[in-house]
Amino acid sequence: MTFKVGNGYFYYKDVPILKNINFQISKGELLTILGPNGVGKTTLVKCMLGFLEWSQGDTLIDEYPIKNYARNQLWKKIGYVPQMKSLPFSYTAESLVLMGRNPYINFFSKPKKEDYDHVDRIFEAFNLEHLKKKQINKLSGGEIQMLLIARALVAEPELLILDEPELNLDLANQARIFDVLVELVASKGIGCIVNTHHPINALRYGHKSLLLMKDFQYMYGRTRDILNKKNLSKTFELSQEWFNFKIS
Repeated sequence: MTFKVGNGYFYYKDVPILKNINFQISKGELLTILGPNGVGKTTLVKCMLGFLEWSQGDTLIDEYPIKNYARNQLWKKIGYVPQMKSLPFSYTAESLVLMGRNPYINFFSKPKKEDYDHVDRIFEAFNLEHLKKKQINKLSGGEIQMLLIARALVAEPELLILDEPELNLDLANQARIFDVLVELVASKGIGCIVNTHHPINALRYGHKSLLLMKDFQYMYGRTRDILNKKNLSKTFELSQEWFNFKIS
């Protein structure tokens, strides 16, 4: 599957937020989106998923506009992990992950054995069986983030999109999340798009990067070509020397 944004523009009440965004990702690739606060990273995620309508341009899956997909068909192709916030209800971990099977369950139907089998397999694959019957309001941020990724993957999508999965997580949990994503990309051949605040994670894990800058500028290409000291310094308004640090 090829996921593509072509000539994407978005205006909010005639105020431009994004201008002429173009990028694409194929199966087996991990793309990171990064940039300073206020440049429209989360808005971009919402536009490319159809939560917000592009003012101009389109999102395409295999050259077919995303807006023409039935929603249940779209969510079989794409798994989405939003920014982690407090959840309003206290579900069990199993119930939370089971929600990811909704594209396969009719509105008036109940989950089938097949759906529970998929849930069991994803818990086993993520080594989360010990959390299955626990209430999510009693779990750590890292555990909840892993469950949200499991929920997105239980529908067996071809593309996984995550909006700041490292939010409020310590370094160990950030590494665990990205290790899981890299393994999924390598072993399952899925595509993965990660909106991140952290250039180090992008440099360490991304095959491609989309660097959003102020004044509607952006850079897109191979991570090692895009995320150099010159571009990062300009984007985050830091001296190039700031990026010289290393740990001995």
